[in-house]
Amino acid sequence: MSFYSGINQRRLLLVALLSVFTCAWANDSSPTGDWWIIYGDGAPGKNVTYVADRTSVTPSKKTKGAQLVAVTLVYEELGKPMIDVYNMEVQCPAHKFRFINGQSVSRMGSLRHLKVSEKWQDVKDPWVQRSAEFVCSPKSKDMIAMGKMEYMQMINITQQMFFK
Repeated sequence: MSFYSGINQRRLLLVALLSVFTCAWANDSSPTGDWWIIYGDGAPGKNVTYVADRTSVTPSKKTKGAQLVAVTLVYEELGKPMIDVYNMEVQCPAHKFRFINGQSVSRMGSLRHLKVSEKWQDVKDPWVQRSAEFVCSPKSKDMIAMGKMEYMQMINITQQMFFK
């Protein structure tokens, strides 16, 4: 019984932490995001789904003309963390981006800060290209709307998609 209460406490902590990370960039303080699947990668048992939050796309206070975006990587593989979350700035006309920060959440709920380069970089990696398109071309037809929901609900739905 204590095992289950420990998991529930970790989930509550995870929800609280992730709400802060995601909503820190949004104008609305609500923990509800507008989630879009922007990219997918992997092989059976090792898939990664990249999910961006439309509510996180806001003008940057750090860099004039840049936009912020929060992207969550949801992992299927049990040996990987449950999720990684990256907050990024995107400069659409220059086709550049940089990471602001990153966090990784293990399947047991522990949080680890990820090392990220805060240097401006060219958009090269496919998932970063899709993140930039999400910000710069929001009407792209290659992205799938998941809908508005709380963070943990989005994670649970994404994980369930791995089994279907």
